[in-house]
Amino acid sequence: MRKLLLMGMACAVSVCFAANAWAAIGWAGNVYPNNGALVVPTGPVTVYAQVWKEGTTDSAGQGAGVTADLIYTTNIAASITLAMTYNVDVGSNDEYKADIPQAALAGAAYVDVTVVFHDLTDGTSFEMLGDQQGHAPPLRYTVTNVLPAAVAVTFTLCMSGTTTNAPPCVIGSAPELGVWGTGVTMTNVSGELWMTTVTFAAGSSPAFEYKYKKDDCTDWEFVGNRFVTLPTDGTINVTLAPDSYNNAPLGCDLGRTLQAEKIICFQACLEGVPTNGVVCVIGSAPELTVWTTGVPMVLVGINLWEACVHFLPGQPVPATIEYKFKKDDCNTWESVGNRSVVLDDSSPDTQTLLSTWDNGTTMCSPVPNGDKSWGSIKSRFGAH
Repeated sequence: MRKLLLMGMACAVSVCFAANAWAAIGWAGNVYPNNGALVVPTGPVTVYAQVWKEGTTDSAGQGAGVTADLIYTTNIAASITLAMTYNVDVGSNDEYKADIPQAALAGAAYVDVTVVFHDLTDGTSFEMLGDQQGHAPPLRYTVTNVLPAAVAVTFTLCMSGTTTNAPPCVIGSAPELGVWGTGVTMTNVSGELWMTTVTFAAGSSPAFEYKYKKDDCTDWEFVGNRFVTLPTDGTINVTLAPDSYNNAPLGCDLGRTLQAEKIICFQACLEGVPTNGVVCVIGSAPELTVWTTGVPMVLVGINLWEACVHFLPGQPVPATIEYKFKKDDCNTWESVGNRSVVLDDSSPDTQTLLSTWDNGTTMCSPVPNGDKSWGSIKSRFGAH
């Protein structure tokens, strides 16, 4: 009898443990952010969710046999499922997390979210019950209308017969334009034509107003404000249509745009000049990164570096493009002034501009096309 009783007790314990091991997920929720949250497309949005399973999640660390999926959709894309990762213990719950990527938020008006947990021991699934305020799925996050990335905006002004005794400026409602205070001084391109490029920070409003002041930013235009809404789809370069001071009939031979693609191959000879890393070309045009990161160059000969840059149809011409070079992985500037080239429809379809570092007199040996490696030839046309 004693032996049978012990066997019976052992079976009871075995059944008890088996029941705990195979217990279904009992609860899931406490998702964060809560329904109605405002999110910005300047980076990923991390979603957190908790799950409870008796005998599994109430132990320290990740409970065995439980996985989680974040499922999201936007107004511009179909549903996506992402595997979530274990984060921390929260009391008897296990918390999981996953990131909605920035790319999914750029250009979207909202993102709908739910979380589904999976019990690998019995093959069942459990959709979360709600967020931390009890809202049932799907949870909707509104994507606020901000720039997901920094945008370089080029302003072009023709004085169109109005004299100015000093450079004009562009001024406006955005912090980058001085909030109607100081304005941004423009650079003369030729004659009555002035330009400047202003970088609007990621996370800022895409909508702003602007106008111009002449005579060293002292005399206002008398016309109303101009309005712009920049794209929020990840675009990083915008060239606005040319403006005419006081909206006078547009002069400066403007209204013309580049009709065909032009390619400029910038070459830099570093004969006798050491560099600790690649060389880059950098300049005033968006295609040359508006004096920011620069375009990497490749070796096409002994000490001869090159980058071929494409200028696409549709941009205002004529345009004076300023440029120079940086070495040591694009960290060390030349000490000479900016070089320049004028781009318009009369420019060659493809042209090569050869310079020496710091305008030195030592010139690199010419490199016939046949001597270039296939990798070098491909890289010549890789920068758009």
